[in-house]
Amino acid sequence: MSTSTVRRPPMTLTPRWRKLVLVVHVVSSLGWLGITMVNAVLTITSVFTDDPRRQHAAILMMEQIGGYLLLPVSMTALVSGIVLGLGTKWGLIRYKWVAIKLVLTLIAAGLTLFSLLPGIRELAAAAESTLDGVFVEAGRRVDGFYPIIVSTTMYVIMTVLSVFKPGGKTPYGRRVTATRVRGRQPA
Repeated sequence: MSTSTVRRPPMTLTPRWRKLVLVVHVVSSLGWLGITMVNAVLTITSVFTDDPRRQHAAILMMEQIGGYLLLPVSMTALVSGIVLGLGTKWGLIRYKWVAIKLVLTLIAAGLTLFSLLPGIRELAAAAESTLDGVFVEAGRRVDGFYPIIVSTTMYVIMTVLSVFKPGGKTPYGRRVTATRVRGRQPA
């Protein structure tokens, strides 16, 4: 058999590296959720405060916290999750729960990059250009809660998937397992 047709086993992380990447993944995922919870408090303040200065401060803090932390934290969670998938027995698309988490993380990261961050920056620009003592009307809208509700729901679903690991293997995962079992049987 030529070396080009021999299937190499997938690259796996050593236990030490797996634990390190897992810690990075858990911490960044919790950080992502934490930033979302802080933005929830700031959004509540922005929408419901009776003080325009407090509203401006809340909006500007959203930009300071989310604007600087959301992208690196979300990308760290995404990349560390991919590394864990590629470097462990779970794979990226071998098990349904991992594949669903991957899709949800890609969606959440995409929404963060292309919708949430531009929205936060636009709202902060409006706060900076609005006079003291005047409310930022866009900061009074309750639709600012939608990203928080959607992202929190996605994070909770991903956590439940990680804990319970439902759904079994994907068709690809069953094929990979069957191929490995056939390869181990004596001829």
